[in-house]
Amino acid sequence: MRWTSWLPRSRPHRLCVVGLDIGPQACSWVVLSGSQSQPDRVCCAERLQLPHGLVAQGEVVQSVALGQWLRSQLDAGGYEPSEVFIGLDSAQVSHHMVTLAAGLSPADVRFQLQAEVQAVLPPHAPEVCIDYAVDTTTATMNESTYCVQAVPRAQVDALQRVAHTAGFKVRVIEPRQDAVRRKEQCQAEQCQALAGLPIASLALTMQCEVALGLALRAWHDDGINFLPRRDASQDVLRRRCFWGVALSALGGAVLAAGFAVVMASATQAKQAHLADAASSSRAWSQAQRAHAHAKTIDERRAAQASWLKVRQDLQLQSLQWSRVLSHGAQGVWVSTVKQQGTRWTMQGEALTPGHAQHLVQQLKALDIWVQAPELPQLTSAVSTTGLPVWQFRIEADLKGGM
Repeated sequence: MRWTSWLPRSRPHRLCVVGLDIGPQACSWVVLSGSQSQPDRVCCAERLQLPHGLVAQGEVVQSVALGQWLRSQLDAGGYEPSEVFIGLDSAQVSHHMVTLAAGLSPADVRFQLQAEVQAVLPPHAPEVCIDYAVDTTTATMNESTYCVQAVPRAQVDALQRVAHTAGFKVRVIEPRQDAVRRKEQCQAEQCQALAGLPIASLALTMQCEVALGLALRAWHDDGINFLPRRDASQDVLRRRCFWGVALSALGGAVLAAGFAVVMASATQAKQAHLADAASSSRAWSQAQRAHAHAKTIDERRAAQASWLKVRQDLQLQSLQWSRVLSHGAQGVWVSTVKQQGTRWTMQGEALTPGHAQHLVQQLKALDIWVQAPELPQLTSAVSTTGLPVWQFRIEADLKGGM
């Protein structure tokens, strides 16, 4: 006999994404939908006639108004995209090669790269968002070289406001040239990301190749992304640790309550039935083991919480002295920053002794030191370019360390 289930079958989850190209001369978009493995439909591909004043030379001027306009156009077309992939003018992106000591943590790498890139920009340059990749061709055992790309943070914030106002999540903000390269690579390799799209549908996207390359990133994810996703992943880790501590505490309370119930039951049973003494003894032993197990879990979670607190304190200290380097270090180039326990050391070069001494005074003003920064080394030298510089080393002790 064959049985037919009356339960509704679950439909496979489908994606519907927008590739939004904000170029210096024109704007366009492509709306793709498909399964988790490949797109199978081009819902829309067109060059946008934006209202006057929303975008100027590839730069968003009125982000809220642009987001509202995009939402109205999508609603008029009956599209329901959940995510958007946005491209920005590649002329706004600066490229840098930065070499750091090998073995740094991801957080330290990102912090140091941000400080290095901001330091080489003009003094009044706005704050930037960065993304990077390791240059494996020049890597050594003691040093790693990173290919860093940077874009003004104000542009990234404006594009995020556009997506938020339009009502969908922005997944990627990348240079337009990366989207073009992805589209051309998919065509040359005949990859799966384009295999499900009809030829007639692909022909509609010929005038919107950048937007198509952006939308394809939903199925072919690689390249630069100026969104602060690395910081977000660290926040997720911290939240998981917090909830782990909270759940362990709740579990300990439940075990303690169970222990009390078992003890009360064992006492009543012993008073009512002396013959059940052996059973009560076993219950007592089990309760002791459960209590010891709960105590071990609580101690481990407490140690994890303490470890996280130390890490957070160190990060707050790093943020304070990094702001001094990012915004107040004039005429100074920092080559290395090391921290071993509470011992903190910085080395670099300065144009004059006054620049190095001014940096020391700025660092001393921070309330993060047990022993304030000192300048034990300040010597004259010649840089690789042949110009006279002053090499310095600053040493101090932080309030808290590992």
